[in-house]
Amino acid sequence: MSLRFIPGIKYPVWLWENKKLRKTALACAGLGSAALLVYFLALAPSVSHLRDIEGRYAELRKKHTEALLFQKQKNLFAGFLAGIPTQKDMPLLVKDLVQTARRLKLSVAGINYDIPRRGNNEITMLSFPFPAEGSYPDIKRFIYEIETSDRLVGIQGLKFEAAEHGRVKLQMKLVTYIKGETPAP
Repeated sequence: MSLRFIPGIKYPVWLWENKKLRKTALACAGLGSAALLVYFLALAPSVSHLRDIEGRYAELRKKHTEALLFQKQKNLFAGFLAGIPTQKDMPLLVKDLVQTARRLKLSVAGINYDIPRRGNNEITMLSFPFPAEGSYPDIKRFIYEIETSDRLVGIQGLKFEAAEHGRVKLQMKLVTYIKGETPAP
């Protein structure tokens, strides 16, 4: 079958007269068709596969970054947990707070706290009242001492009342975290 017999297609006369040029044009058309076949059958799927691989790679990099961050935070939390007082350290904490208040010329009333029983290294929040009385500048310094202390103690609430001779009564609610102790065998 010759190209001349395909109805509706008109070819230039010079293409039909030159056999070498006709063979070259057919070879180029064949190579172009082969290139398109290779592109659509091999390269196009490879591009989508490459996008999938890049997406998985980005996800793995994100997981790796999160794992490294977790390791750093794990070490920081280990130090934090080591700094949390145990149940038996609570009287020492209260004693230190009372000594700080007395050093700042405050009088401290009785402090009561109830330590809940917890299991081995279980952390719980403990809040307790801390009543004190003194001049306003001394109370202000005491609050500053608590806020800037190395101990893990926070102020949950403050209530001031006027007392005699220009003094101020302070009802402070302090909060700390304690961890349970290993029970004795």
